[in-house]
Amino acid sequence: MNLSITLTVTSSPPSSTAQIAQRIADDMAHLHHRLGDGVSDELGISISYLVEQFAQLAAAYRLPAEREKQP
Repeated sequence: MNLSITLTVTSSPPSSTAQIAQRIADDMAHLHHRLGDGVSDELGISISYLVEQFAQLAAAYRLPAEREKQP
């Protein structure tokens, strides 16, 4: 099974990009929770790793004031 995820945001403000990336991270975490570790084996990539990467992307695009509010 091939998996391709492309996130292209060209004219959105950084806070919008952060929201999109965080939403993807949250949705993937929910999917991983529901489907278990077997889905990572099927896809050939760790879903936990992808969740972490999108969460880091979201954190990088958050405004400084928003970063202080996040755990």
